[in-house]
Amino acid sequence: MKDNNICLEISLLFLFMVIVAESRSNNTAVLSRKRRYLVFPEGTSVSIAVCMTAQTGVIPPGIFTESIAWGLAYNLPDKPDDFKDILKYKHIAKRRQRRELYGKMETILNSMGYDGRSCILRALCEASYRFLPKENDLFRHILKIVFLFPQEPVLPSEPDEHHIYHWAYRKGTSEEECLDLFTQCPFSLIDMALGYYSEPETNELE
Repeated sequence: MKDNNICLEISLLFLFMVIVAESRSNNTAVLSRKRRYLVFPEGTSVSIAVCMTAQTGVIPPGIFTESIAWGLAYNLPDKPDDFKDILKYKHIAKRRQRRELYGKMETILNSMGYDGRSCILRALCEASYRFLPKENDLFRHILKIVFLFPQEPVLPSEPDEHHIYHWAYRKGTSEEECLDLFTQCPFSLIDMALGYYSEPETNELE
C-alpha cells in the first residue's frame, strides 16, 4: 500500500512539472500581429508657416522692419500602400519628399528675385558640415532634418534633382567651398533661419 502511495505521489509530481513547463513555454511564445498603418482622409495635408522679421539697415535703426512669411503644405498619406513603398525604398522616399519641399522653397525664392536652386544647393552644401551629430537645440535639429539629404547611392532611374542635391550635399566640406560653388545665392538660408541676419547693423551718424 505504501509503495502505491509513493508511485502515485511521483506520478502527480511528474504531471505537475509537465504542466508548469508547458505553461512557461506558452508564456515565452513570441506574439506577432499584422503591421498597422495610420492613414488620413483623401486630400488631408499638414501646413507649416514660418514668419521672420528683421530690422533694416536704415538710419536711425529700429524704425523700419522687413517681414518674410513662408507657408508650405504637405499631403498626408491616404492609402496603406504608400507606407509599404516608404518602408521598402525608405531613402528614395525621403529624397522624393525633400525634392517636393525644396521645389516649393525654390519657387518662393525665385519670386523674391533670387536664384532659388542655387540657394537650396548652398544650404545643402552647408548643412553637411554645420550641424552636430546630435543637436540639443530644437530649431537647429529641425533644420538638420530638412537639409539632411540621404546619402545612399542614387539610382539612375531617380530624377535629375536627386543627383544634383546629392552632389551638392557631398561637396560641403567648408564655408569657402560652398561660397565658391554657389555664388549666385548672396545669403545662407541656414543663417537666415537661425536669425544671424536679424541683428541690427551698428551705423554711426556723421
